[in-house]
Amino acid sequence: MRLKKLLVMTVLACGTLSALAQTTTTTTYWNDHFRYDRTSATLYNPGEVTLDLFGTYADRDRFGNSGDQWGGGLGLNFFLNRYIGIGADSYLEEWKWPYRVNGSAIFRLPIDSVGLAPYVFGGGGREFKYAPQWTYHAGGGLEFRVNQHTGLFADGRRVWPDKTPDYTLVRFGMRLGF
Repeated sequence: MRLKKLLVMTVLACGTLSALAQTTTTTTYWNDHFRYDRTSATLYNPGEVTLDLFGTYADRDRFGNSGDQWGGGLGLNFFLNRYIGIGADSYLEEWKWPYRVNGSAIFRLPIDSVGLAPYVFGGGGREFKYAPQWTYHAGGGLEFRVNQHTGLFADGRRVWPDKTPDYTLVRFGMRLGF
């Protein structure tokens, strides 16, 4: 049932983006975001702000019980230079208001010639509902840039909550730059 809801939300989001791309005032903006472009001098710029739209998989639920949990989330990142950034994200495994917030320091190594950037990150966060607690995390991932504005990413992190058992979280999604 949750997977069906995630698929419906993804289809609706893609439909909305497609409709926006068809309007004359936003055509150039959105076409540039989704156009494959390998001719850019640099794909990973200093001072960039990106929005993450992602799906998640965790090996524990919101109460710390074992079991597969699927969900989704949003994140916002700001890169001080090409290599160092900060990010905030929230994810959920049920279709209710997000109940956790995380902050991370991000270190990436962009390879513009192939459009890839491996990265590592670490930070902490807070869960406000169900099992209120502080959390700490560390992980790594890989981003592939289609152009300067759009990327696909996947990463994994280990999360250490202070009251419930540790768990692993995997994220996969799209990164939109502004």
